Amino acid sequence: MYLIGVDYHPSFQTIAFLVEETGECGEQELNHSDGQAEKFYGDLKRRGVSVLVGWRLRDIHAGASDCLQN
Repeated sequence: MYLIGVDYHPSFQTIAFLVEETGECGEQELNHSDGQAEKFYGDLKRRGVSVLVGWRLRDIHAGASDCLQN
């Protein structure tokens, strides 16, 4: 399972993650304009990875939930 903490901004999001099975962890900035965020979450979905996400929203924005629904 991936545990992901998200600091969401309208143009990008900064994530910190931990892969429980391997202990791998890190931080990454994902841009929305070039599709990085959508690709990141889409890749996890295609691989069938279980994910738990915690959000920190600076400004409430409809795009935040769109990332996970697709």
